[in-house]
Amino acid sequence: VILPDTYQNLPVTTIDKSAVSCQTSFKTFIIPDSVTSIGECAFDRCTNLESVTIPNNVTAISGRTFMDCTSLESVTIGNSVVSIDSYAFMGCTSLKNITIPNSVEEISNCAFYNCSNLKSITFQGTIEEWNSIVKDSDWDYNTGNYTVYCTDGEIAK
Repeated sequence: VILPDTYQNLPVTTIDKSAVSCQTSFKTFIIPDSVTSIGECAFDRCTNLESVTIPNNVTAISGRTFMDCTSLESVTIGNSVVSIDSYAFMGCTSLKNITIPNSVEEISNCAFYNCSNLKSITFQGTIEEWNSIVKDSDWDYNTGNYTVYCTDGEIAK
């Protein structure tokens, strides 16, 4: 699915809460750069979704945005995101790789809960910047044995 950047000559700036929740008809979803906000549960239980790129204009990944997207394997987060909210990727049991920009300041409770196959977090910043992100204690509860790859080294779980 390719979301257009305009609809009826107006810019598409928001994907509303639960907008495509439970849809199983697509494997990829192209979000245009015009989008600045993705609502809570927008993609939850889209069980055939395999990959997604969050555009650079989005500033937060809302709670439960991709919850139980069990086929989701790869996520790239745009460079304006500052927070990954609670349960954002909970139950994404196929998630193996995620790219997180150094703009992220907070990863909330259970953001990656039960992402049991997580292998690689590519962080687009230094180890010091990674360590300075506010991470709730259960942000990575029941995840795989991932490695965080920073620009100046790596950190194993």
